[in-house]
Amino acid sequence: MTRLLTGLACALALTMTAVIAASGQQPTAPQFGGGYAQLDARRQALVNDWVARLVKTTGQKVEPGPFYDDLMTTSSKTTFDAVTHALLRIQLTDAAGTALGDALGLVEQVDAVKGEVIGAAGDHQFRMYVRLVPGAGETLARSQQFKRGADNAVFHKGYPTNFREEGGVPSVQVSIALDGRRADIDVDYRASSFPTALFNGHLTSSNSDVRAGNNYDRHISRWTGFQKWWGGFFGVHQTRTEAGESPRQSAIPTKPRIGKKDIDAMVYDFLRAWLVEGNIVNSMAYVSERSYACLARTSDNPADFDYGLAPVQLMIDMKATRDVLGPRTSLATVIAAATVAMPALRVVRQPHQAQFIIYSVPDDVAAAFDCEGELSLGDPKVVKRNYGKYFGSTFMLAGRPDVRVALLWAKEEGYWKIVSWRVGADDASAPAVTPVAIAVPARIAADPTLVQAARGFLENWLVKKNYDAAFVYLSPQAYACYDLERDPASPASTSPDDAGRRLRSGLEVAGKLATARSLDAMLSAPEPLHPAVKVMDHAWSRVFSLASLPNALADAAECAARAAGNPPPVSIPLDYGAGFAMNIRFSTRSGDAPVMRMLWRKENGAWRITSYAVELP
Repeated sequence: MTRLLTGLACALALTMTAVIAASGQQPTAPQFGGGYAQLDARRQALVNDWVARLVKTTGQKVEPGPFYDDLMTTSSKTTFDAVTHALLRIQLTDAAGTALGDALGLVEQVDAVKGEVIGAAGDHQFRMYVRLVPGAGETLARSQQFKRGADNAVFHKGYPTNFREEGGVPSVQVSIALDGRRADIDVDYRASSFPTALFNGHLTSSNSDVRAGNNYDRHISRWTGFQKWWGGFFGVHQTRTEAGESPRQSAIPTKPRIGKKDIDAMVYDFLRAWLVEGNIVNSMAYVSERSYACLARTSDNPADFDYGLAPVQLMIDMKATRDVLGPRTSLATVIAAATVAMPALRVVRQPHQAQFIIYSVPDDVAAAFDCEGELSLGDPKVVKRNYGKYFGSTFMLAGRPDVRVALLWAKEEGYWKIVSWRVGADDASAPAVTPVAIAVPARIAADPTLVQAARGFLENWLVKKNYDAAFVYLSPQAYACYDLERDPASPASTSPDDAGRRLRSGLEVAGKLATARSLDAMLSAPEPLHPAVKVMDHAWSRVFSLASLPNALADAAECAARAAGNPPPVSIPLDYGAGFAMNIRFSTRSGDAPVMRMLWRKENGAWRITSYAVELP
């Protein structure tokens, strides 16, 4: 189900028209906000130019308003809205205080907007791909509001030059290609932290999603005037109901009212109970507790999510959706089928094809779609392509092609139930961003003693749980990274020795969370993409990657240099031999998690880690 929901293809409008015509109905489109008309003139101009170029390329006529309102998915619109709003609010000045305009003025044109893309890597979601005006990079370098950070080494493939807004999170990140004109722009709402962020696969998707957790509150605390027009399930989210109408969890039946029927009958009765009858209690009988992870994944800290209150919150959201839609006499007036072009999915023939499509979903695709997958450690490669355990139902809110819903179903005690969902996501099969020129890193053989040290550190830390032995591999230089990478809720260090003790404690916390019995069962190796590094081949390259860094990049990666705000040089001298990078990523069932980067150097003849960082997309 990784290619569930279409993005920007103009053919969607024709599909929607055909489906509604086939149903014989003309539903009233509910209004959730976030439309083209609400954009200011400058952002409308960017959309107008974007649509004009799409029309010229595809030959299909579409107007900017309908394109933005109907063809862009909810997650794409929230991404465009949030990123451009933040850029509008950032007033650039140089060191002398001379005005350089706002940051949106650096954008010449929009090439693509990516919202939530199910199954895609975190750095391929919730961002804008743009062409910058000439000299934009130089303007960012002159400005006081942005600072050039460490070059992107793992994420943002093809966009190595990294400018990040000053002042902590939330912040705008502008990643620029080697041509100086193409860029990938996103907003980072979450701070990376060690050690818990390493296991938090949801961070890669929620880091730049303004809808997730408290990201909206973070946004308006830094950039005022941004309106929250989206919501929860089906685009509506409430934190309470009217007095006396609060649903009770104890009233939720465990068995669907029609019993153990085929998947098409179960899907139909769920949707009818919810959207036509407004019978929220009976519709909840079709919702598995597994699906509550979909609420957890949008929270700030899934580990602290209150699963006991999840059904109540979901019932409130479902009731709010039904209230917005108003009384309906049949499903044909509420929803229309949403088709998916993905070879792995097999269409199931059933009598309600005009209202929803049912697909047989293979286990590997279901694992990537499952909300629990982002929150569960496990090797995604062990899931095979077998059919029969999962089905998917896909539909769009009638009259609103941008509100597209995908539900994943599995059997529990003989009943088909919803185990995961997505709303308003993009389609991974939509036209890809035009690729940028990417230099392929050179490859060299790894120093066997470095490989032995790297493996020894990881084995002691994660497998043997010998935290004292693992801590020996850390140089005192790395202690300064504690305050750079600590969780904001954790106290700052009072001295270098105190930082070392807290870092040692962090190793133990992470080690206890890692429960697999071997390194290859818990780790994967994200390979560095920076064109100036030399990737090192070795026997454990599937578990951890090693690379020889230019000495200037290694120096800029040190804790002290980062704390002082010393960026890498604009032109990197290609001198090597003093610093080596190791990258690891904990495996989750969804296959995506933050990356831990470590810098290795020789100290008194022994390999030591002198710096580390947790990298989010």
